[in-house]
Amino acid sequence: MPAQRSLFYIGSLTWVITIQAQIDRLPHADTTQGNYFGGAVAIDGSRILVGAHGEASCGTSGGAAYIFELQDATLSWNRVARLVPGDCRDGLDFGRAVALSGDKALIASTTEYFATAEGNAAYVFERDSSGNWLETAKLVPGSDLEEGPAGAAVGLHGDRAMITTWGDPAHQRFDGAAYIYERSDSSWELEARIDGAGRSGIFGGGGAMGPNVIVIPSSTYFQLQPGFAFILEPDAAGVWQQVLRIEDVDEFFVSVDVTGEHLVIGESRDGPHRSGIAAVYARDSTDTWLHAATLHPPTPYKDGSFGTAVAISTDRAIVSGYDEQLRLQYNVHRVVYVYALNDGEWQYKNIIDLGEVNFGSAVDIDGRVAVIGAASGDIHGAAYVVQLH
Repeated sequence: MPAQRSLFYIGSLTWVITIQAQIDRLPHADTTQGNYFGGAVAIDGSRILVGAHGEASCGTSGGAAYIFELQDATLSWNRVARLVPGDCRDGLDFGRAVALSGDKALIASTTEYFATAEGNAAYVFERDSSGNWLETAKLVPGSDLEEGPAGAAVGLHGDRAMITTWGDPAHQRFDGAAYIYERSDSSWELEARIDGAGRSGIFGGGGAMGPNVIVIPSSTYFQLQPGFAFILEPDAAGVWQQVLRIEDVDEFFVSVDVTGEHLVIGESRDGPHRSGIAAVYARDSTDTWLHAATLHPPTPYKDGSFGTAVAISTDRAIVSGYDEQLRLQYNVHRVVYVYALNDGEWQYKNIIDLGEVNFGSAVDIDGRVAVIGAASGDIHGAAYVVQLH
């Protein structure tokens, strides 16, 4: 069991306490440089989905995704499926964004970030009664619209799926959009298209879906100005409506996560000396979303990138960022900070630190189990499962 370091402050003194946590590395046989295994992760109960968009599955960067399940007998995570789309090709980048809900997986292939309206897509895989994962749909949003490549973010909850498009921040054109699909019998039908036009910033560079709620950021990207995040919910007639616009979201690529009751937004350009923050919102008794907390790193290092990746559950939140600089002009390695909800207040709990520069490149959480990716273009990737206290 690798150690975690927890920092506690009393006056001007810093106390470093080492505690133990169960950390398991998911098995992955591909040790090819730049496979980006762990570049996207998702967890739902005893099942985990990991993207590896750089894997040479069907040519250079064809990509793949992997399903892992917790085995009751051994309490170990075993790989049960390797997913590759039927139309896999060189440069597809399948696995760049992933989402998981029960027996369904949604996996995006996003070839280019800031280009013209590429024919990118998201693929649905479903587990059959025999335990086999089969491709059941290919969703191609915005194929006839100029709004940038699809697949910036994907979300999945039950029989509802979400896919966002990138827009074009490099040239400040294309507004971006979010597409919501609903499964009807054996097919997925477009339920709504949420346009980014008029929302400020470039809508759709990220996003997350919960039960009857989505949150979509709208970054200003290269303008280096704070952007926005939009919370949308379906009304009584099933029409998706904006219920809150959150301002001053200071991040280039905005990481967000949402459950039925909480959401978190990472803002790595905000905070003292751009050390980064994470903003938490919660529903009140009237179902209104209100700001609940601002999470800070225990040590706010300059340009510490706290908030690069975020995830939240009922009473735990995790945020990735850099932990030390050692008087150098660059950050040394990345860690994941853990926060706990106690008596209505979010409090810093401890750090998950494996001493890896790419650790925390992607995170997700379900209850008190977190999955953390460590993807890199220089070495082969990794993903870890952590039992949180």
